[in-house]
This record gives sequence, structure tokens and C-alpha cells, in this order.
Amino acid sequence: MAAKKIAGLSLAVAAGVGTVAVGGNALVQKYERGEKFSLDGDRFDLTTFRGRFLHMLNQTDPSMLIHREAAIRESENKLKQFAAGTSTLTDTELWNCRIMVESAIHPDTNETVPEPFRMSGYVPFNGPICVAMIMSSSTPVMLFWNWVNQSQNALVNYFNRNAASNMSNETMAMSYAGAVGSALTIAFGLSTAVKANFAPARAAQLLTFVAFPTSVAASSANCYIIRRPEIETGLPVLGKDKNGAWNEVLADGFKSNIAAAKAVYATTASRAFLQFPVFFVPPLLMSVLPAMGAAALPVSTYVTILCFGFGLPGALACFPIKLEVDVKDLEPELQEKLKSVLDENGQPVTTVKVYKGL
Repeated sequence: MAAKKIAGLSLAVAAGVGTVAVGGNALVQKYERGEKFSLDGDRFDLTTFRGRFLHMLNQTDPSMLIHREAAIRESENKLKQFAAGTSTLTDTELWNCRIMVESAIHPDTNETVPEPFRMSGYVPFNGPICVAMIMSSSTPVMLFWNWVNQSQNALVNYFNRNAASNMSNETMAMSYAGAVGSALTIAFGLSTAVKANFAPARAAQLLTFVAFPTSVAASSANCYIIRRPEIETGLPVLGKDKNGAWNEVLADGFKSNIAAAKAVYATTASRAFLQFPVFFVPPLLMSVLPAMGAAALPVSTYVTILCFGFGLPGALACFPIKLEVDVKDLEPELQEKLKSVLDENGQPVTTVKVYKGL
């Protein structure tokens, strides 16, 4: 019986991940505009939510995990050939190469991100953990899965940070302890309160919803604590390069704490938004599924993976990847340095951007 149950859950997870991959790629193909390939330009209009959502569907596509290191680096070489003017690939083939590279290689370090901590690996690796959290009906089990979930979240936040800000191993260890500690404290407190105020049967039902407020608070705290060192060290601000892309580091790399804070706060908010489709919608549907009997568990698992798969790019798309910052809001010293940076009209720039990471 246990083996059949595990097999059913495994099939539900696989079906959910497959649906996310197929459905996401179908949406991208439907709205793809045939944009001419560019190494630093955008395939979609990132000033709109839809454009960012489609971009993030590419970035979080689970099917990207099938590509090994050799294939990823080969795609990187093909992009270098394009830059050198020797590529014979079509625009679509080049976009596919760029998606493969960007889904696996950190833009700051050029290092390959381990599969469980890539955005393309978030759904297949973290999805089953989310299912286990929702299914938890006892405090010890809930605490265990919260620990697993926040540990993975901490590593996802770390590997997808803006690496222009250095983080020591000691700082990482302290941030991890603070993030996971806050998660377990919140989970234990809510679980204890539910059990103390409701009858056992009712408490067991409510515990499936405890994962939602627990994860909103814990994931937000996790992201903020892991990314907080960026605020302390600051991040460089970006201007337009000769091709009009916001990639040029300005002011000799002077790092802004103000711009870094804006980036960290936006990323933290996106993590909070993600919890709604993952931890609120599935339990709500599960409340009407018991009548389905043995099918209830695999169906709810499938729904959770599906909500996670499309909720993730939606949450990431809430904010631009590179946030605009008014020069007048930056540090006085940086404002002074930027007076010599001119826009296309020959005037001092009034707006810069900061890469917030994912």
C-alpha cells in the first residue's frame, strides 16, 4: 500500500512538472514576437508584467534541467561565435542557447548553479517539499518539512543573489541560522496555537492552512536575512551601454547601499507573493477533495505543483529584474560621481538601475 502511494505521488509530481514545462513553453511560443536575437537585448517587453512573466517562464522552465554542463557550455560558445560574427544559427536557435545559459550560469560569477538551486530547478525540487508541508498534520512533521523547505530556500536565495556583493562563509552561516530559526519559530508558534484552541479533528484540518502564513513570514524572513549583506556592502548601479542596454557599471563600480536595499526589499516581497498560489490555493481545493477518496492525495499534489510552476514566474515578474532608481535618491557621494555621466541628450543621467537578482 505504501509503495503504491509513493508511486502515485511520484507520478503526480512528474505530471505536474511536465504540465508546467509544456504549458509554459506553449505560452512563450504563443506570445513570442519573432524578436531579432541580441546578446544583451530582451526577447519580451520587460516593462510590462506579461513580458516579464514570459521571460520568467523561460528562466524557470523545468525542462532546462535536462541539459548537462557540456551542452550548457557549448551554448555559451555558440553565443560567443555570434558575438564574433561567425554564427550560422537562426534567431530562434540563438535565443534557445541564451535561455539555456541564463537558466544555469550565474551572470556575475559565470559559475554553474547547482541544479536544485536554479530557478529552473525550483519547482521539481521544492514542489514535493511544499506538498509535504501542506500534508503535515503534526507539529514535529511540520517542523521537519519547514526546516527542509527553508534550507533549500536559503540556498536558492544565496545562489541567485547579486554576487557583486561579497558574502563570507561566516555571514552565510549566520544568515542561514537566522532564516531557518525564524521559520521554525513561526511554524511552531502557529501550530501550537491551533492545537491549543481547536478540537483535534478541526486542528488537523486547519494545520493544512498553517503552511500559508508560516511560509509568507518565514520565506520573507529567509530571503531578507540571506540577502541582507548586500545592503551592508552595497551594489553597483547600472547605466545604458553603447547598445542601449542597461549593462554598464557606472561611477567606477561605487556601491550603493540605498540601491541595494531597494533590490533586496523587492526580492523579499516577491518571495512573499509566491506563497499564495503554493500554500493557499491548493489547501483550499483540498478541502473539497476528500470525497474523491484515494485520488485526493495525487490530485492535490498535481494541483500544488501546477500552482507552484505558474506562480513562481508570476511572483518573480512582479518586479523588474533591473530596478530603476532616481539618482536624487542615492548617496550624495554617488550623486556627485554621476554628474559626469551623460544621457543620450548630453544631460546628466537622472535614472540608473540596479540588478536585484532573482
